[in-house]
Amino acid sequence: MAEGLSISKAGENVYVVTIEGEDHTIGNLLATTLMEVPGVRLAYYEVEHPLERRVKVYVHLDQGYDVKESLRQALVKIKEMNEEFRRAFLEKAKEHGVEELE
Repeated sequence: MAEGLSISKAGENVYVVTIEGEDHTIGNLLATTLMEVPGVRLAYYEVEHPLERRVKVYVHLDQGYDVKESLRQALVKIKEMNEEFRRAFLEKAKEHGVEELE
């Protein structure tokens, strides 16, 4: 498991993914993307205190689903979205005469 990331069980089919050094940006992105993954019943996040750089993502799964696999699927989707955004951005930049971004 990555340093600064932990997964704990909070109940039956309920997990808390704690990510150190992150804030609303990662929490919102991960929770929103998790909601698109099959088997994820509910995903949401919280930042307990604005001065602490720690986000907790709560994941409620349907019976029989694995939290690590659900996270993997969400991260693959995030990577794909990032690659698509980058491609579209560079394409538009070239249309406007900006070539040195790649």
